[in-house]
Amino acid sequence: MASFHSLHLQHFRSYADYTVEFSDGVNIIVGPNGSGKTNLLEALYVLAAGSSFRGHDRDLLKRGQDWFRIDGQYGDEQRSVTYRQNSETVEKQFMLDGAKKARLTHQQRLPVVLFEPDHLRLLREPPSKRRDYLDALLIRLYPDFAWLKHQFERVLTQRNAMLKRRLPSVQLEDQLFAWDIKFVELAEQIVARRERLMADLQAAASDVYSSIARKPHVVALEYQSTVGGVNYHDSLLRELSERLTRDVERGFTSVGPHRDDFSVLLDGAPAATSASRGETRSLLLTLKIIELRLVADQQDATPLLLLDDVFSELDAARRHALAELAKSYQTLITTTDADAIIEHFQGGYNIIATEN
Repeated sequence: MASFHSLHLQHFRSYADYTVEFSDGVNIIVGPNGSGKTNLLEALYVLAAGSSFRGHDRDLLKRGQDWFRIDGQYGDEQRSVTYRQNSETVEKQFMLDGAKKARLTHQQRLPVVLFEPDHLRLLREPPSKRRDYLDALLIRLYPDFAWLKHQFERVLTQRNAMLKRRLPSVQLEDQLFAWDIKFVELAEQIVARRERLMADLQAAASDVYSSIARKPHVVALEYQSTVGGVNYHDSLLRELSERLTRDVERGFTSVGPHRDDFSVLLDGAPAATSASRGETRSLLLTLKIIELRLVADQQDATPLLLLDDVFSELDAARRHALAELAKSYQTLITTTDADAIIEHFQGGYNIIATEN
């Protein structure tokens, strides 16, 4: 499998000028809090995916600088990204083996999966976080979903703006009709994509979770739509009409995929309210393992696995399960305590110490 051999950073986050080399297997990045460990993962993520997982491009600049550059050797390919900002212009450019690119296409992005502490709170976060999780994964698997979501959000914004105008009922219904038809068409496609993804997650969830827990369990993932009925298209149109008066009072559209959610049941009980801390972490680890498989299958390549300080959140059994998973990928793990991780790899690892 192709992997990152080296990384060179200039004016990126906390790094002025820094070079590091990686092994093809497990790389453990060790250092105190604030030493730039996560910044290394972020730089690799930008090279692979084209953007950061925790900020805008301008946030990646080292303080006081107006440009940054990231260079990386991935297999036989040299990849780089340069960002420059001044008072009048912003320029971002990728280089792939010397060929200039304004942005990375889906085919040019490298498969990468990130697991960070925030992900461990997914089941208890507001519904918007779970929608974002599904949609972000769909965009990575199927790039046309980004256009579909953008079109839906544009129509939703227009519809909400019209609701806030508080026009007479007959006039408002006439003006909303065409927007509602487009809204329903796009909503139906979004929900169908999400439900197919949920089915893919569901297909493997019980087996993966049971292997982590080391005894049989049943995991059920259920998409929760704000629209009932067998025919989604007709049901959503009816709901939009029936909720019109209430939505005008509120100034927003109260039904549709932008209000949907999903739930996870563990052995028949809602995980968000009944799962223990360890069970919750096993469920999120389960989702990440399935995500790795889906990304690998879709892009026909082995993903880069980035683990940002998640070992400290897991007990010994779950650390062992995550370590077994990591051995199959080029993996970068950040930690303040290398001893808590090293014991799970029995010599098969590369230590990177950072004191930046």
